[in-house]
Amino acid sequence: MTSIRDTIKKFYSELIMFAILFLFFFQALSDLVETVYGFALLNLEPDENILGLVFLITPVVLLFFRKRLPDKILVILGELMILSRLLDPLLKRQGILVTSGLAVGCFLVFFPIYLTRMKNEEKRTSTTLGLSLAIAVTLSILLRSLNSSVDISMYSWYQVIGWIFGIIAGIMLFGMMFRSEEQKEIHEEIKESSKGSGFGKILALTSGLVSVFIIIWFTFASPTVISRWTEGNYIGITLGIIGVLSLFVIGQMLKPDLLSKLKTWMLWVWNGVFAMSLFLTVLVHQLSFPDDSALYPIVAPHTAWYYHIPLAIMILLSPIIYVDFMLLTREIIKIKPSTRKMGGSFALAGSLYIIVMIFVQILPNIWGYLEPISTGFRDKYWLAFFLPGLILTLSILLIKKSSFDLGKLYVNKRRNISAIVLLSTIFLGTLVGTLVTKPHPNYTPDGELVIMTFNIQQGRNVSGDRNFDGQIALIKQIDPDILGLQECDPTRISGGNLDVVRYFAEKLNMYSYYGPNTVTNTYGCAILSKFPISNAMSFFMFSDEEQIGSAQAEV
Repeated sequence: MTSIRDTIKKFYSELIMFAILFLFFFQALSDLVETVYGFALLNLEPDENILGLVFLITPVVLLFFRKRLPDKILVILGELMILSRLLDPLLKRQGILVTSGLAVGCFLVFFPIYLTRMKNEEKRTSTTLGLSLAIAVTLSILLRSLNSSVDISMYSWYQVIGWIFGIIAGIMLFGMMFRSEEQKEIHEEIKESSKGSGFGKILALTSGLVSVFIIIWFTFASPTVISRWTEGNYIGITLGIIGVLSLFVIGQMLKPDLLSKLKTWMLWVWNGVFAMSLFLTVLVHQLSFPDDSALYPIVAPHTAWYYHIPLAIMILLSPIIYVDFMLLTREIIKIKPSTRKMGGSFALAGSLYIIVMIFVQILPNIWGYLEPISTGFRDKYWLAFFLPGLILTLSILLIKKSSFDLGKLYVNKRRNISAIVLLSTIFLGTLVGTLVTKPHPNYTPDGELVIMTFNIQQGRNVSGDRNFDGQIALIKQIDPDILGLQECDPTRISGGNLDVVRYFAEKLNMYSYYGPNTVTNTYGCAILSKFPISNAMSFFMFSDEEQIGSAQAEV
């Protein structure tokens, strides 16, 4: 028994465990919101399933605990989160709602508890958590690139990948507990040092922390989202993000004190420029539609090359969000807040903030359906990216100067070599994934021209479940030469950040034109063809309820 316990302790890696837990959190959060929206779409209005968002407010349970919770509770929460995430893709309808909600809810309790249990290890722990988050994002990008934006670890028999991750993280949770038992008097030290910490500052720091989660979820965890905002090159954007991120992680591991050489004002400028570039990347593609029907149709303008300047800056500066995550977690750990204060801050700056941002991102797409609130969000898709960028930048101003100094951290050469191999493999895997899943049509005209039009309703069936493969099977039976898709724009959080047009084009091996970009907030109108597409364009018609977009092209 002792040998097994010692083996588990040696097997434990905070870096790997949190990389998997962060990945599972983003996967579950994506499924939760997608499922809630899917049921609302089916009924053309929100229904009782919107209560699934209640899982997001689980941190309020921490308000009922005065003392630090034992590590056994952490293990139970972590294992329940992992199990729920693994069961998620095996279920349908409300089953997905419950399992994804449980996974998200458990994490939102687990993470603040974990931050309260640290003892004078803020430098090492915060750096590890930041690197774990970065690795989680690279894994998310890899898993989505291998299956045309649909996470392959949650698809078909490839779910075995997720189970392997889950088993590894599940064992490491016990390793965390066994190692923690070796530490003495941690409870007393935390209790004494928490008296002077102010709730306002903890709340503000938590707001910044959650802003990092939101920016990653809305943007970087699925780069196809960015390519559909900007009409940019999907492969270039994906490899650019994962390449910059991999270099950052490797650089931080090899030279852990490198960031300490940066001046405080440099980090503030870095944050400000990144937040502005994120905002502008969306804003330059945002159209402002008039209320006068006589001004329609409106043709979508050509995307000039200089529209991609904010995009390039955003990708190059994107590592700042992981630096911020390190600094914010470090400051919170230094404060050593009580369980109640962490529960309160995550309930407000975590749960409530996330719920508000979900609606800020979704309402521009359904601005005519939830009056009078939704109408004010028309043509304001940019707001969902401006707010978290602003809040993150402001939260960094609260960090004490001493927290910017990472000091001399221990360099683990064996771990560094393993991380370099892992990140290199992820990068190469992503490169292969983006190239292999790119369609290569090679058809010869033969017989009659078959044209098909299909309203796929965001890829959902009559039960509200995702049904991409079922719809593709139907299309293959008809075998059209030209295919028009309607309601095919789930490339936003309401659709799981999935690119249904890319997925359909790959599985059908057809050329594609996405149609109006996601920033214009239409429901999607795409053209797929066995033959090359040219002179493609989008235009918009007047509507007082939803934005109507259409696409045309020459084949």
